[in-house]
Amino acid sequence: MGRKPVIRHDIACPSCGSHHVVKCGKPLGRQRFLCRDCGKYFLADAVYHHHSKEVREKALRMYTNGMSMRAISRVLNVPLGTVFTWVKRYGKRKYEKLVDLWNKAKELVKGKVVTKVVDEMWTYLYRNTRAFYKWVFNCYVYTRLGFYLVYSVGDRDENTFREVKDYVPDDGRWVSDDYNVYFWLKNHTVVSPVNPNESFHSSLRDRLVKRATKAVNRSINMVKYSIALVLWERRLIPEFVA
Repeated sequence: MGRKPVIRHDIACPSCGSHHVVKCGKPLGRQRFLCRDCGKYFLADAVYHHHSKEVREKALRMYTNGMSMRAISRVLNVPLGTVFTWVKRYGKRKYEKLVDLWNKAKELVKGKVVTKVVDEMWTYLYRNTRAFYKWVFNCYVYTRLGFYLVYSVGDRDENTFREVKDYVPDDGRWVSDDYNVYFWLKNHTVVSPVNPNESFHSSLRDRLVKRATKAVNRSINMVKYSIALVLWERRLIPEFVA
């Protein structure tokens, strides 16, 4: 039969509003509770601030237009951790939606691809006070239905490039610089520089590279999510699918 649910009519979860909460220890002498519905911990005597949708959307627009998280935190008077959570949470959603669109576009544009222009740029992560160089491979896919951009983040090797290649059809002509990871491609043309991608690289450097702090670029996933937000802001997505 199981245990009967505990219902606390005097206490509600600040996250979901549920009264299905239980006591869960006393860190630093303050009673902590656990919400059985959403799994969030909270303190009964704490003051929780709920920011409006407008503030959150404004913070994300500021982020995708080049402001650092710390600057956004100061301007909007929002905790830095909250800004980081917004970028991570909504960036992840946009990235997952983007992957879904890439998969749908791959099937939709078969036989309609004209050119696939690929290039790479460097970025870096900060972890334990050390900087690690990573690379962003990006590919403009030009089709008879429209164009869009696919990207991946990792080391400057074939494995990272194959993550991009998996999301684009096999037909169409490849255009790239003379980096050796592209030499095995069929129907391949070498040019230098790769102009459309260089423009995108310049934009990303303005929006992402200067944010190299421990609070921001701590993981490859965080870079992926940040770029996803930029792509949706700039409409570099397969809109003919969306």
